[in-house]
Amino acid sequence: MTTLENSNPHSAEKSLAGNELFPPSGLEILPRDLVRRTGLNNPNKVAYICGDRSKTWGEMHVNSERMALALQNEGFATGDAIGIMAPECIEVYEHFFACMKIGLIRVGINRRYVDAELRHVFRDAGLRGLLVHASCENLLSNVREDLRDLGIVTIGFGGDHNYDLDIDILMAKHDTALHYPPLSLSAPLMYSYTSGTTGVPKGAVLNHGGVAATILHAVAEFGFTRDDSFLLPTGNAWVAVILALLGLANGMTHVIADGDYDRATFFDTVAEKNVSVFLLAPTMLNWALEDNRKTPFDLSSVRLIIYGSSPASPTLIQNVSETFGKDMVNVYALTETTWGGVTFLSSADHQKALTTDNNLLSSVGRVASHFEISIRDESGKPVAIGDPGEIWLRGPTIMSHYLNLPEQNQETLRDGWLRTNDIGKLDDDGYLFLLDRQKFMIVSGGVNVYPAAVEAVMSRHPGVADICVIGVPHPDWGEAVIALVRASDEYKELSSDDLIEFCRDKLNRISTPKHIIFVTDDFPRTTNFKVRKKEVRDFVLKKGLPWETSQK
Repeated sequence: MTTLENSNPHSAEKSLAGNELFPPSGLEILPRDLVRRTGLNNPNKVAYICGDRSKTWGEMHVNSERMALALQNEGFATGDAIGIMAPECIEVYEHFFACMKIGLIRVGINRRYVDAELRHVFRDAGLRGLLVHASCENLLSNVREDLRDLGIVTIGFGGDHNYDLDIDILMAKHDTALHYPPLSLSAPLMYSYTSGTTGVPKGAVLNHGGVAATILHAVAEFGFTRDDSFLLPTGNAWVAVILALLGLANGMTHVIADGDYDRATFFDTVAEKNVSVFLLAPTMLNWALEDNRKTPFDLSSVRLIIYGSSPASPTLIQNVSETFGKDMVNVYALTETTWGGVTFLSSADHQKALTTDNNLLSSVGRVASHFEISIRDESGKPVAIGDPGEIWLRGPTIMSHYLNLPEQNQETLRDGWLRTNDIGKLDDDGYLFLLDRQKFMIVSGGVNVYPAAVEAVMSRHPGVADICVIGVPHPDWGEAVIALVRASDEYKELSSDDLIEFCRDKLNRISTPKHIIFVTDDFPRTTNFKVRKKEVRDFVLKKGLPWETSQK
């Protein structure tokens, strides 16, 4: 990748884009405005650290300008979809910034996709080009013919490769001026494909205005400062890549994994890079507690721990707080909301929850000021405060639509509102309590059971290291609650009877699991560490249910 040591972003502004700077954009701030302004205002401030490499905001502005020009010179134009398949590396963000500048549509390609999923995304997104890191070449070996048949130009980087073009060579040929096309806030900037917990991946269309609004609002809600160093271990193929753009709002530094998240080295990176804020999924926090018991971490540089992506049990939150002694923020977000955060349980909320109001630990916080929320019943009518229902959201970061799915768009998007398929309830103070995904809800004996609520109770048992609750068919109840449990190392003799007894005064009879299965391996997970409950359910059904055996 082209490196511009000691480059002056102000000079590059003239050499690449002519003598005219961008015209003032008033209140209509595009992401490319943020790239340019952050680069000019913080030319020598480190933007990204990845292993032994780093780039300043000035270099990111200049390099993305040159990449945008290189792609323009190859015929890529506003509205063209261009994918990227790569491990975490700085070039991922140079590519994203280049897309912002000339209106290309950024498509992250998940390296865990099987061939059928890759073919689906290539066609569904209508890719015209694909940047591929040299280390990913073998992942495309079975779909190279598909790429050729679809006319998708492959552009390599990061080492020796056998792709159509090389981005370093293209970026060296910057002999013309970059043309900045007119862009609207509603123009698509990225297709973010869901992690595929059910069915084939579907692409959420996220626009320039939504991404800009997410960046600007999220920094304030999380409480980031310009001096923060933020470590984000998530993969860049899905929408959480937006969190590694938040420095565009204040010039802070992002530390990104050198390749992929590595449980064994994550906290070494925290100490070595003086990370002040990091984000982990609840599952990863649970791993952190296990590992810290063996060898305590050096968290002297850390001031804030952010967690989200899936529900966290009150027990886990209490254990993290007691063990690490850091401020904490919980965030609830969705792909369809550009993932910068819908609700936030702040540091002050955590202090209150841990000292005087333990019930708040079950909340995901209050709704951010750029969203409206409505809790509605199955007919779409608002329910009373305290009653459960589907969460509907409205705000500037809501996706435009799902790509090529008109029927699902009609069902999901209603008069400017997004139906989330999440079940929740609000209290009198505006705190949201997330109960579960609607598709995971269990109806047993005519009663709604929310697996996440059962998991939250059972995880309070010290012998439960990890848990997954699902519903399966039952001849009398319609559905029955099943719990799969991974026991902690200290409780290897944990039994079903122990857990059922533990639930006796905490769950009603219907919500208490009818059967408990002990497992030793981790559950199958998506790229954002959510449990693939469909796969878990299929495993249980294939294994057979005890009441089926008794009837034979």
